[in-house]
Amino acid sequence: MTCFRKTLISCVFSGGLVAAPTAAWGQEAPGLSRFFPDTEFSFEADLDLVVGFGDTHAPKDAPYADLLLRGSSESFTDRGWRFGVEAQTRLTTGDGRRGLARPGLTGPVESGLPVAGLLTGLSSDPGLDASSSRILVEKAQIYLQTRWVKLRAGPGETAAVQEASRPLHVFRLSRAQSGAIDPGGLNIADTNLSLAEGSAGLSVQSQRIIGLRVSASFAPEADPCARSCHPAGRQVLRADLKSVWSLAASFDRRIPSSGVRWSAALGYEHAQADGAAAAIFDDPWLVRADLVREAGDLTVNLSGLTGSDGYLDADYHSLGLNLAYEQGDWVYGLELGYGRSDLVETESRSVLVGASRLVGERGLIGVGVMSVRENGPGADRDSLQLLVETGLRF
Repeated sequence: MTCFRKTLISCVFSGGLVAAPTAAWGQEAPGLSRFFPDTEFSFEADLDLVVGFGDTHAPKDAPYADLLLRGSSESFTDRGWRFGVEAQTRLTTGDGRRGLARPGLTGPVESGLPVAGLLTGLSSDPGLDASSSRILVEKAQIYLQTRWVKLRAGPGETAAVQEASRPLHVFRLSRAQSGAIDPGGLNIADTNLSLAEGSAGLSVQSQRIIGLRVSASFAPEADPCARSCHPAGRQVLRADLKSVWSLAASFDRRIPSSGVRWSAALGYEHAQADGAAAAIFDDPWLVRADLVREAGDLTVNLSGLTGSDGYLDADYHSLGLNLAYEQGDWVYGLELGYGRSDLVETESRSVLVGASRLVGERGLIGVGVMSVRENGPGADRDSLQLLVETGLRF
């Protein structure tokens, strides 16, 4: 166990067992505001730990620790425009699968090297050392917001990710699909994939008018490790990505007569295969959509993603269904996930049932059961785990 992991785990438990919904607690820095009276500063931190008990095929056993740091500053002009900086960094001890690159998969081989998908990162290579810690800069952008549009520049989210709905979940790290952590090591369901998330680029986003908002973004080059996927290198054969375009639209509106809130999003991304390995790849693309209905204490979310991994006819498809019921300090949830990769001829089905609650002002604690079944060309594999997720919000 590394010193980094020991430190994170010690910090979580020293604050008491805690864990799960997605809302974070933040505050303005009063000392800085005195020196910059027209500027607002905000700092937030989410510190989470997940422990799994039961069957696992992950490169390492739980626990996994994850620290998410967010900071921003915003100033105002005489015309009412806003400009500032947004930053987000993640420190983690591992995620059970290193993105979607993990052992136990069978895929194509070219020139003696496993082929890695340009969208998913899936390959037959066992992936990176699962026990090593890493730091990822997910966002470091400057922005200008006028009356009609918001302009961003720097590493950050694509338009499709910006417009995606963010409904209530029982846990922050563990999900039936699109989870940051996969303690069982078999889940390939992810409707939040992106071709250029975390890469330097430009984006423009309109203001929301009658519930509707549109966005567009462009990144000259994509970072193959922006989502912790297996990096291009001697271990795998993977093309570089350039000219990543993303277009998206979202709708968010509460019906006054019933109080029901509807949210929906549709996003598209396209990139060009580039580099020494580009000749064997097609240009990858993805389409993602989601629909959210909030009525009283019940939130229902349906999401889906389809796209091309860029190798021959290797497509990827994923679906997710999430039900969350909030009652007082408690959140109860049922999640279903499905993912299929033609590149590695594998699909997974996942079910998560859990409950979490607030502990004081900054703590959360949750317990759940997750079952994942993987169907591959070699043999079927199963994982059934009892999960305990804890967290602190600052």
